[in-house]
Formats: sequence, C-alpha cells, structure tokens
Amino acid sequence: MYKLTDHVDIEIIAGQQLSAIPRVLIYDVEILLTASNSIKEIEHEILTTNGSDKGWLFTENNDTFRFNADDHLLTSVYFGYSELEKEPHHKLDLVTNAKKIVGIPKLIYPLSFDLEPFEYRYCVPSGNILLGYGDIFLNSQNQCTELQITENISLLFNENNLYCAWLIKHPEQFLADKIAPVEKYQVTPLLKKSFWEVFQFINQEKISLMEKEDIPTFHELLSLYKSIHHSLEKHDKLEILTDKLFDFADNFYSQEQMQHFK
Repeated sequence: MYKLTDHVDIEIIAGQQLSAIPRVLIYDVEILLTASNSIKEIEHEILTTNGSDKGWLFTENNDTFRFNADDHLLTSVYFGYSELEKEPHHKLDLVTNAKKIVGIPKLIYPLSFDLEPFEYRYCVPSGNILLGYGDIFLNSQNQCTELQITENISLLFNENNLYCAWLIKHPEQFLADKIAPVEKYQVTPLLKKSFWEVFQFINQEKISLMEKEDIPTFHELLSLYKSIHHSLEKHDKLEILTDKLFDFADNFYSQEQMQHFK
C-alpha cells in the first residue's frame, strides 16, 4: 500500500500513464498536468472529480491531485514549485537509484484531502531535472520508488511508501505563460540554457536581493535579459523568459534603472 499522506491510501495501477502534456507556468510558479485548457475547464474538472485542491476560489496553498469519480484513477496534477532552492546533497542518490515503476495512483477511498506543496526545490541542469521535495525526502534512508505517471513527470515514495518528492525531466520542453492549449516545440541550445539561467532568479535568495533593490543583482538580471533578447534566435518561449526578467526588474527597481532595458 502506498500513501499520498499519512491518511490517504493509494494503490499503483502499473502500465498506465496520463496523456496530457505538462505545462511549466513561469508566472504562477506551478506545473500543470491536465487535459483542461482553461480556468473554466479546470473548475469543471475539480467539481466532477475527487482529491485535493486549492480550496474555494483557489485560496489555499495546496497541491492538486484529482481522481476520477468512477474508477478513482488519477486524472490530473497541479504542483506548486517552491522558490526556495536547496541542494539535497547525497540524497540525490535516492533519485538516481530509485526503483522505477510506470503507472498511475488509484485512490482507495474517494475523499477530499489537503496536500501541502513541498518546501524545497532543486534545479539539476546537468541532469535535466527539476525536483520538488520536502523533509520526508531528506529523512529517507533507503531506496525510493519512482512512479512515472507520464513521460517526463514522476512521483517519489520513500522506504515506507509515503509520497516524498516529485520530479520533472527536461522542464524547458514545457514552458508556458498561461493556461491554454499546448503543443510540443523544438528546444534549442539557447532556449535550454536560458531556461535554467532564468530559473535561478525565481528563488527566494534572488527575490530578497531584488526587493532590496540590490544593484549587482539588477546588473545580472539586465545582462541575462540582453543576452537573450538581442540574440539572433527568435522563439516565443524565449520571449516568455525575457518577459519574466523584465517583470522582475519592473516590480523591484526604479523607473530610472528601467531605462537600461530600452
């Protein structure tokens, strides 16, 4: 028996996977894995399924796992990814050496529950992985189980079969700026490099510096913006990244400093 929380039991239905294409929302700090393509469709999905959600009007800070009301199989997932970057050190071996299963969870009992987002995230550009995890993962001692629910997204369970982390492989393939229909696109070396570099600004350390109008951080941000914006390569996903950098600068720095972006 596996568990999403101490009080939520699931079983693993091996061989099945979700067919939706993931979306990494860079403004909402969230990863969506759902067939829904609008807020209206998401609201309908939540009303007609069971599981965890963000509560009335999306006001609660929960991750969303929705299960089919008839067969209780997982239908969609919405992860919030933390802005707190923390290296799990030797615990990465638990990811590398995890026992792998292809399948999806089935809710044993149809119920509503809360599922808090994990406290930390870790970018592993060399391994093409974005990892979300909590203290449960850090306290794991033995081999984890990796449940691959779609080609690029997996859930991790510790030695007690308790959900302790998630990972998305090659997140630069799924960049989005809104909830809308999505298709796969070609990832160029520049886009991949830029994705990981911009992601380093979406963390608490950098945000704290920008809130203090730290000038060295501003110049880092500006330099990255210009290197992407003035490249010869044109790609709408690159525009999402430069728009995010501009948005950071506009939120935290003076209009005088913003003149450098022109």
